[in-house]
Amino acid sequence: MNMNDTGPLQTEQLDLEFGERRPAYGKRVYVYFSLIVVLVLAVFIVKARWQDHLPVSSIIVEGNTVLPKEEIVRLMKLTPRVPMYALDLTQIRMNIRSNTFVKDVVVQRDAPSQLRVIIEERVPAALLVANELFYIDDEGVVLPYINSAETYDIPVISGIDSSAHVKAGQRITKKDLQEALEIIAAAKVTNQEIFHSISEVRLRKGHDIVLYSFESGFPIIFGRGDVVNKIVKLDAFWQQYFHTIGAEGINYIDVRYDDQVVVSRKAS
Repeated sequence: MNMNDTGPLQTEQLDLEFGERRPAYGKRVYVYFSLIVVLVLAVFIVKARWQDHLPVSSIIVEGNTVLPKEEIVRLMKLTPRVPMYALDLTQIRMNIRSNTFVKDVVVQRDAPSQLRVIIEERVPAALLVANELFYIDDEGVVLPYINSAETYDIPVISGIDSSAHVKAGQRITKKDLQEALEIIAAAKVTNQEIFHSISEVRLRKGHDIVLYSFESGFPIIFGRGDVVNKIVKLDAFWQQYFHTIGAEGINYIDVRYDDQVVVSRKAS
């Protein structure tokens, strides 16, 4: 009888207690959550304002071999103590690309206060003898001849039309010059020994192109067109017979004929 009287009472008391506590616990969680949200927002706002006024502290330059870092930083034209996030990265990129040696460039922010500049330079494929001495890349873009820590083992292209006023930054699309660059590229890919043996590629105003060798300076009459096949024929001759004959025993080599290399040898 006592159990029946007290049992329901205790249950009601427990339910009452739990019922009173649940709202207090829920309110406490809500307050804590609100405080955390406010704190996070405050930190975010303070950080954003801090970043807006934080000046650039360092500049990292990658990919450059011809242009020194100092020159690239000069091209950026940064104002002293300029805030990191006030920079116009597009304008900085355009400033750097004004140098003819820069083929492409990426400029990015590295938080909190560092700029990273990634350079893709134009690589000289040959020395170009025109109204003065220039470099020229594999796309025919004329580059200024400058002193650099980077050294280039590249041939000379001569015989360009003297009436053409060549200047740095110009892209030359003349057929004979483009073919000369194609010959150099094909030789470089096919046989490094042939590539390094070519001292000069001589243009002749639309006539046969002639290569000259570093060794004894004998000419290689290359002709026009069919560049890859001619380089392959020259490579086969070079590997099988060149070292047997020797450079000193050759008057000239002619690769203009189908399926053969003609060699004029000096009298013994």
